[in-house]
Amino acid sequence: MGFYHYVISDKVMSERKKNIIRSFTQWEITPNFFDAVIGKNLTQKQLKMLSCDYGLLKLGAIGCALSHLGIYKKFLSTAEKYVYVFEDDVQLTEDFIRLQPKIQQFMNKRTESTVLALYKFDGLKKKVEKLDDGVYIMRSLAGTASHAYVINRGAAENLLKAQTLVRIEMDAWAIYQKLGFLNLYCVNKDLVRLNENLSCVSTIEIESDGLNNTKIKNQKSKIKNQKSKIKNQKSKIKNQTVSFSILV
Repeated sequence: MGFYHYVISDKVMSERKKNIIRSFTQWEITPNFFDAVIGKNLTQKQLKMLSCDYGLLKLGAIGCALSHLGIYKKFLSTAEKYVYVFEDDVQLTEDFIRLQPKIQQFMNKRTESTVLALYKFDGLKKKVEKLDDGVYIMRSLAGTASHAYVINRGAAENLLKAQTLVRIEMDAWAIYQKLGFLNLYCVNKDLVRLNENLSCVSTIEIESDGLNNTKIKNQKSKIKNQKSKIKNQKSKIKNQTVSFSILV
């Protein structure tokens, strides 16, 4: 079987790539890789051209967002109605393979800008369509992560406009929905799972940002100094109180 998709993967991270090849070829699917943007490798000039996060985002989060946005650009250059987006620490399940036709039927019916996460979200949800016994597509108010989802043309166009310069994390689904960029759905069962042995070691989001680390150290130093000043002020007030009581 086949479906239009991309798998974001750092080409030098061979173990993660091998994981995807094993997981996909098990179901006779050839993975279509998209070379990840590695945030820590971006120059200061590139960061200024590609993001305006005011120094709030980690380099890994910027690289992650640029990777997903890069897929949207490729997708929109085709005639495809939607694209499946995966990160390279996922495992396809038998349920995902079996329910593929129904997932595609659901996406084919969407006329509004839509994102469907292929895993479950926490929080408020409402059943909108049955895929199988005990498996439903849910309308969701919010959700996190971005390791496996389907996005249609309307949503991809909106997110590209919103993130022309990267401002927030890629998985800020609740914010996108509140701003009217997309309608958010998920499933009530993880049809695509994270490989726990790999998901904690990601070169896409790994942080080796010396600049940010320096900023954090400076902030901690400032907080420490402020605490010291407050302590000194309290001590002065206490001494003044004691002196006043002696005078009285």
